[in-house]
Amino acid sequence: MQKIASSQKQIGCIFDMDGVLFLSSDFHHQAFCKVLENEPVQMLDYPELSGMRTDSAIQKVFEKSGIFLSRKKLEELVLRKRVFASKMLRKEPPVDPDCKKVIFELYRRGIPLALASSSSSKNVKLFLDSSGTRKYFAVILSGDDVKKGKPDPEIYRTIRNFFGIIPKNCFVVEDSESGIRSAKSDGMNVIGLVSQHSHKELKLFGAVTTICRLDELLKLRVFGGEI
Repeated sequence: MQKIASSQKQIGCIFDMDGVLFLSSDFHHQAFCKVLENEPVQMLDYPELSGMRTDSAIQKVFEKSGIFLSRKKLEELVLRKRVFASKMLRKEPPVDPDCKKVIFELYRRGIPLALASSSSSKNVKLFLDSSGTRKYFAVILSGDDVKKGKPDPEIYRTIRNFFGIIPKNCFVVEDSESGIRSAKSDGMNVIGLVSQHSHKELKLFGAVTTICRLDELLKLRVFGGEI
């Protein structure tokens, strides 16, 4: 990837996908429950897993239950979970109703946009095809494109370096604890979207402000709005 031209005052906006642009949390939760139903573990509440890459989430479940998980078994569970989730998502892609409007308007305002998802590259492609937003993102990274998943900051740091924008001028839209902590670890500002967590919880995780609906982003002064 080549850096895009930018100034020290340039603002960039990075979107998480699942739970923010793609309302897929219920699908992923169902897939985790399905693949782990016959395993000797106690399933965690989905907010504890949201934002994490599939392999990291499954490892967390087994660790919390004190059960050893071999690499071979992990790979098998990850594959099965992805198959279950993909089938449900393809049947009815849950794109947020305001997604394309918000993405297009931010793009029209000249704000560099990026997508940073813990999901597989196949699910990211499904979202982009379903929403018709691919052309508006300067860079797109999936969980398959990084060595370390959220809450490690690798995915957000990689995008910021591509933008050539200083951390304080990068605004990340997230709905999960792991995602917020990932962006905060690189010094970015996080706008928390109420979904899996409340306003209070999102602020506790490190969000600088919170919104209830995606289209509220267009009203924020940092993106050319009035608030």
